[in-house]
Amino acid sequence: MESAEAVRRAARTAIPLHPLIESAAGVEAAYTIAMAHPAVASIGLGEADLRSDLGVTDEAALAWPRGRIVVAARAAGLPPPAMSVYADLSDMDGLAASCRLGRSQGFLGRAAIHPRQLPAIVAAFRPPPEEVARAMAVLSALADGDATVVLPDGRFADRAMVGAARRTVELAARYT
Repeated sequence: MESAEAVRRAARTAIPLHPLIESAAGVEAAYTIAMAHPAVASIGLGEADLRSDLGVTDEAALAWPRGRIVVAARAAGLPPPAMSVYADLSDMDGLAASCRLGRSQGFLGRAAIHPRQLPAIVAAFRPPPEEVARAMAVLSALADGDATVVLPDGRFADRAMVGAARRTVELAARYT
């Protein structure tokens, strides 16, 4: 999708919409696409088409468009986006590295084009035990309504961190 008007036309179907943004024009309009209609349930990045549109081959060239999609989704009140498919079925190490990078950039999963990709995707997006423990420590320390605390390990935590901590704990629970 490249415009809010395209989303509004598609919304006439009365089903949840999950627009894929696949062009430079779409990336520039990401927030307006995300906000175009209440039927928009998520947005995502169609990376293969975007690579073609931009004429790029290096995954690093997608850092800014990926960030734009994550920010637009959050600003529109949508869930974190899932990453686009990883097209090289023979490169599980590359898939795992790309997923870890995507998770660090705010993505919450990845579409797969083959079942053998699923273990690498799950492993990359599952919060590790130490991250879950840190999230639980933040939630516990701020449970009494304090605005800010210093955790036993010396890290500062405040109310703004509660949402991320909850997401981490909820995501980890999905994998148990």
